[in-house]
Amino acid sequence: MPLILPLLPKRVQPYAKAAVATIGTLAGLASFYLADEPRVAVAIHVLTALGVYVQPNGESE
Repeated sequence: MPLILPLLPKRVQPYAKAAVATIGTLAGLASFYLADEPRVAVAIHVLTALGVYVQPNGESE
């Protein structure tokens, strides 16, 4: 079940899990500094962990 794999350039597809983790980390940092509700930050971290688990890496060239 590729989540963002079709959206990534071909040279980055082998690192799809790292891309999901980076996006989740940036969203987590933004929620930490900008959100008033701590449950939002926790939810983002949980969803990031699940996204990294579900996302397959692309084929290496």
